[in-house]
Amino acid sequence: MKGRENLARLNVKSDPAPSAALAVVPPQEAINVWDDVRLQKLWLGVERREWRSLAVLSASKGVETVKLAELLAQLAWRYRGQPSSVYDLRDLTMRLVDYEVREMHAQLESGTRLVVALRSLFENPTAALIAKETEAVLVVIALGETNFKAAEETIAAVGRERVLGSIVLRRPPPKAKAPTNGG
Repeated sequence: MKGRENLARLNVKSDPAPSAALAVVPPQEAINVWDDVRLQKLWLGVERREWRSLAVLSASKGVETVKLAELLAQLAWRYRGQPSSVYDLRDLTMRLVDYEVREMHAQLESGTRLVVALRSLFENPTAALIAKETEAVLVVIALGETNFKAAEETIAAVGRERVLGSIVLRRPPPKAKAPTNGG
């Protein structure tokens, strides 16, 4: 009994329970990604004009737009509290254009903000048709890949007045191949 009283007086505590976590971060110290200044600037740039539907349109082949569209929809929810939806129409066929346009209008009438991911006009000609059905367009440019002429053609095809601006994406560097046995 005396041993426990001495430990209590010395303020000795037992070790915490073991954890499988690599690092333990108390909740108050956790980083909130939505407070990132870069995301806030992106959102403010996109919000400089009122819109309920936004096309995220690549200006050249092979540029990913759906992840950016998802990010913008999440920002709409986080910063404005507005329900938002992503329409992935990158592979839309001519046969379904009218149907998808009706679906987009139905979503807008229900109060949902739409962010539409589209391939470039050079990959899918329906992209221009769909982009013209949205209130605003964000042109996506790949640094070192998109040429000026392609960007100009994209803007002209959807109408300069619709374009909010552009975002330049930098591709991650290619991963080095692991060496194989013998060389």
